[in-house]
Amino acid sequence: MEENMRIKKVSASEMVCEALQMQISSGEWKVGDRLPSESDLAKTFGVNRLTVRMALQKLNALGVLETRTGSGTYVIAFDFESYLQSASRFYEQTGLLDAVCEFRNHMEIECARLAMERATEEDLETLKDLAVQHRVEWEDHDGTNHENWCRRVALADLKFHEQVCRMSHNPLFTYAFAVAREPTHEYILFCVSKWSAGAAQKFTLDHRRDVHYSIYEAIKEKDFEGCKKDYAAMIESYTNIDWSMPVVG
Repeated sequence: MEENMRIKKVSASEMVCEALQMQISSGEWKVGDRLPSESDLAKTFGVNRLTVRMALQKLNALGVLETRTGSGTYVIAFDFESYLQSASRFYEQTGLLDAVCEFRNHMEIECARLAMERATEEDLETLKDLAVQHRVEWEDHDGTNHENWCRRVALADLKFHEQVCRMSHNPLFTYAFAVAREPTHEYILFCVSKWSAGAAQKFTLDHRRDVHYSIYEAIKEKDFEGCKKDYAAMIESYTNIDWSMPVVG
């Protein structure tokens, strides 16, 4: 029971974090605005103060918010290019890029295999909807607000693969993905941003846009070999990125 509660708390923190990001990106809170207190935010979202604090700490670390002692938490100007350059150095120094690729290559493919045996019709419909949503987000780029586009695509990508893990109906796989969710999300965001610098603005990455739907179809048809091929192509597309390319902010 204690472990289940811990998973829910992390999930709640992520939801609060995403909600705060949406309020900032929508302009509801602008640069220089002070956010409500932790207590007020906790009441608004129906969570405890610790959950709110975790979400605020993450946004502080990302450079979206700044907490000033004795004053409160403020929205600050986010430098997307600087963030990605810092992330690039982090991945290069720690080898986290290879670690995330290895984790996904082994765990997600096994989850997909189990999903072929255990997924319900409702599971499959949810996965299909998420695949379609990913494609919609990828193609919805009009040349403006590039930062927001990268975030939307990365989040849609993450949610699709999270659903594949849930469809294994193995709580340990679901827990493992929850533990790795944050580095996986940051990794996807970083890779999407690098792709956009080189090609995504021209929409030439057909295999990247469609591979999620192909994975859905493979799971539905119980085509394990086809599913493995799709996953391999997806992961290879990330590892073949030219990491020296400048990021378009």
